[in-house]
Amino acid sequence: MTETTNPNLVALDGYAMPVLASAGSEERARVIAARVDRALSWLERSLRRRPLFTLYVLDEQDWPAVADVPIYGMPQSVPGKIVTSPEPAGWWQEYLDALRPHLPPEVSADLARVFGDPADFTTMADLVAVHELTHLFHEIHPVTWAPEFPADWVMELFANIGMHGYVATHEPELLPLPATLAAAARAAGAQPWPLRELAAMGASMQASVPNYVWFEFMLIGFAESIWNTGGIDAMMAFQQTLGQPTLSPEAVVHRLAAIDPTVAEAVRAWQAG
Repeated sequence: MTETTNPNLVALDGYAMPVLASAGSEERARVIAARVDRALSWLERSLRRRPLFTLYVLDEQDWPAVADVPIYGMPQSVPGKIVTSPEPAGWWQEYLDALRPHLPPEVSADLARVFGDPADFTTMADLVAVHELTHLFHEIHPVTWAPEFPADWVMELFANIGMHGYVATHEPELLPLPATLAAAARAAGAQPWPLRELAAMGASMQASVPNYVWFEFMLIGFAESIWNTGGIDAMMAFQQTLGQPTLSPEAVVHRLAAIDPTVAEAVRAWQAG
């Protein structure tokens, strides 16, 4: 049985990991927990390890006491926990509003068709919990918190491959959600954002949450290509060949080319500006 010393949180049993939710958020927390549970089983079979963690589904009141990233509704993971919100936070709409002036009509129409008008990002936000779960399958130094990957974007791309792979294998009817937002990120390009260089991804959240989200959806497009190229073997090769923190940017592109030449070329062009 899951236990909690926080009187505001409700323990939900029946999952492979402990689940704690804000009071009143239990129904949504069960939806999120069931998806994370399925993804955990799949990743464990595929990557042959099992991280131990607690899933927290928190409202705005409970968020500050648990979350390491203070931005409400920004799904996050550190060794031992995943934190997400029961409903999408306002920055989802802020991101869409920043994109819209830069989108051709057909892309705007695709967004409205897939997400509705006004847009409902609930399921897409839930899928990001699988992205966060995938982060727990790569090593993080217990003292310095440095990841095994040589750059923030490489680490985030790995997590996005995991998210895309889960959706493709378990909930393929949801593939249009990340794919449509990735297409919109490409169509809008870098013009709306103060930070555009790939190496600046790690600093972008401090500049603008929507700016950071744009980087993520650009990488989600790369993740789709990598998965379609080699499936779980490509994901494992990505971790095995790129999971070295001292790799230079040139070495990253060289090794990525052996997994997906198209993505490697896109990264090379992005790095060249």
